[in-house]
Amino acid sequence: MNNLSSRLLLAIALLPVAADACAQVESLTPLSTRPVPQAVQALRKSEGPKTYFIYQNDPQTLPIQDDFSIDRRRNRWAQPGDAGVTLTDTYYYLEAGGSSTWDMAYSSDTTFLYTTDTDLDTTFREALPEVSLQVYDLNVYPPTSTTQFAWPAYNVFDTIQSPSPDILDLTPDLVQDSLLVYTVAPDGATYINPDLSVVPLVLWEDDDVHVNGSYPIDPPTVGVATFDGLARTGYPYDFDHFTSYGIADHLTSVPIDLSGYALSDSLYLSFFYQPQGLSGDEFVQASDSLVLEFYAPDEQTWYRVWRTPYVPLQPFEQILVPVRLARYIKPDFQFRFLNYSSLSGSFDHWHLDYVRLGAQRTFDDTRLIDVAYVYPESSLLETYTSVPFNKFSAAPEGYMAQSITATIRNLDNVDRFITYGMLAKEENAGAPYVFFNGQNTSGNASMAFPSTHPVNSAPNNFEYDETLSTDAAFWRVKLWTNTTPDINRYNDTTFFIQELSNYYAYDDGSAEMGYGLNLSGAALAYRFDMVGGDSLRAVRMYFNPQANDPQSSPNPPQGSFLLTVWSSLNPEVIIHQDFTFSSPEYRLDGIDHFVEYPLDETVWVEGTFYVGWVQTNAVRMNLGFDRNRDNSNKIFFRSSTTFTNTSFQGSLMMRPVFKAAYDPFAGITEPATGSAELIIYPNPAQELVLVNASVDGVATVQLMDATGRLVKHMNWRAGSPLLVGDLQQGLYVLRLVDEEGRTLAQDRLLIQR
Repeated sequence: MNNLSSRLLLAIALLPVAADACAQVESLTPLSTRPVPQAVQALRKSEGPKTYFIYQNDPQTLPIQDDFSIDRRRNRWAQPGDAGVTLTDTYYYLEAGGSSTWDMAYSSDTTFLYTTDTDLDTTFREALPEVSLQVYDLNVYPPTSTTQFAWPAYNVFDTIQSPSPDILDLTPDLVQDSLLVYTVAPDGATYINPDLSVVPLVLWEDDDVHVNGSYPIDPPTVGVATFDGLARTGYPYDFDHFTSYGIADHLTSVPIDLSGYALSDSLYLSFFYQPQGLSGDEFVQASDSLVLEFYAPDEQTWYRVWRTPYVPLQPFEQILVPVRLARYIKPDFQFRFLNYSSLSGSFDHWHLDYVRLGAQRTFDDTRLIDVAYVYPESSLLETYTSVPFNKFSAAPEGYMAQSITATIRNLDNVDRFITYGMLAKEENAGAPYVFFNGQNTSGNASMAFPSTHPVNSAPNNFEYDETLSTDAAFWRVKLWTNTTPDINRYNDTTFFIQELSNYYAYDDGSAEMGYGLNLSGAALAYRFDMVGGDSLRAVRMYFNPQANDPQSSPNPPQGSFLLTVWSSLNPEVIIHQDFTFSSPEYRLDGIDHFVEYPLDETVWVEGTFYVGWVQTNAVRMNLGFDRNRDNSNKIFFRSSTTFTNTSFQGSLMMRPVFKAAYDPFAGITEPATGSAELIIYPNPAQELVLVNASVDGVATVQLMDATGRLVKHMNWRAGSPLLVGDLQQGLYVLRLVDEEGRTLAQDRLLIQR
């Protein structure tokens, strides 16, 4: 990890470079989605009656503290049948005379009894009896209702000379529906407060924000809550309108019991915040802001008590806000943060850290008696974050880092006696390795300092024992620090899994931006170095769809490229290039999930080699870009005849994959075409298509638009038409998935009128 001040200066220096590069061949762009896996699971269970969940939370007491080193949000993805979920009420769409039945169906326009006298050759029309309905809006809770007159959803034809009338059914305008209301019991997990009291873990009643450790620059402690323009699903609040703007994320505390306090107890709320960081864009709009509001329970009203406008990147700043009005000193006091932002992507970022609410505080009470790690770590290897197991086991000393450096911060304003070390254990075998790695005893007041953890060097001389595994290894690594006193033990450790399986990786698995080239014929090459040779069979990449302005830039799925492998860039020596074209694909089941692109044939590589692509059109494809690990000296692009080193510091989320006896990726769901044969007709389509596939059992049709957004989702039946008349013209991906979400078959569908 780089020095903190240099990281901040680097990020600031990159901003004008990024803006300038956007007009050139290579560019960095903000992320547009951050898929939440529970959102996909909820979508699969969405068929049937509408549902609404009331989440119960235990109240909190003072002191309140959260530095986001662990996640204290309420997970709001409950489903019927989950433990602690109880059906408590049912609302119906239609009600007549105070009652509702499932067979209710009405016409909103008058229907009639037609009586025909054949002797007179005359037909009389008489309106059928009208019904006064209460029609409930089931899209809000509690549902609201309006009164509406309706009629039976049929006409009656009666002939005087005939004994039985005929009834002609009509398509009803009003059909019975229901809203099932469930109550979700409080989460029983607990949290240890600074005063060592045990309180409920859940502090926040919503989960809009993204809790992470990779987006901010120089945070007070490891972990922040990031506010942006993405909803809790990980998709934009408004995907369809690029310029939309408004209130985006909320972070709302559960009720806090202040009934035992008085104004004289001097209650203050404090927090740290930072605009921008390593994520989002660098454009400053005056209308963007971060807001703090207090809730007055008796008035049932939120009051705005603090606001700051969006500004260029700056260090974290601590703010103290007094709770000085009697309207707030109540049993059910709450506070919340919210942001005003662009709603079409992950553009305008705020990072929140170390929220504290307590009594007997003052306006200058900024002292934090805490020592913490600042960033998550990701590897004990030299340069790489993962290497193939067979390569590592042949020469462990060549891949282990001599040491790693992790940043520790003393937030106290006095020097502390601080120790630190490491623990590592193979997940399936062996005893843990425990190391005491050092101490810092002076000159650390209100400072961040690098802690060095020897790995493959004295005194530890630690190498992974490859005999504990056969084909792959997964080591759980913990870095720890310790001091006394310390008000927060949760941020004293940072964990990661060291994987050794069948691929090389430089990135830490988290994208902060998207990298792309915007020139047809441009090439992107990523350098890797290995001892000896091996059989390269695929490349794994993480692409992020971009909420592009449709007037100025094509969307990434419209991109096309040929996977390419080089042994040299100067002179350029291509040792393999696919014959088949590839396009960016996206996994919807979680953030930063890779897709594997097999090579047309396995290629033998050795020593230094490069993997990447040659673009066949000018579409910018947003490859995940990790800005926390700098391997820019291994990233090259070519716009004409000569390869050039990238102008951006970071790592591409691109990983070469080799043949191996064991492949951890093999069981992972990914949106690559399955083995089933898929036939879509007609294609291009206008109003409907027929979907046939060699699939047994239950399957679901999913249609994704050019930005990767799911626009249609329905049960599949062979030969049944899929209506697409409501979709805009353009290219879509049609996918068949099984009940577990695995892709059975996939192809492109063009809607053209």
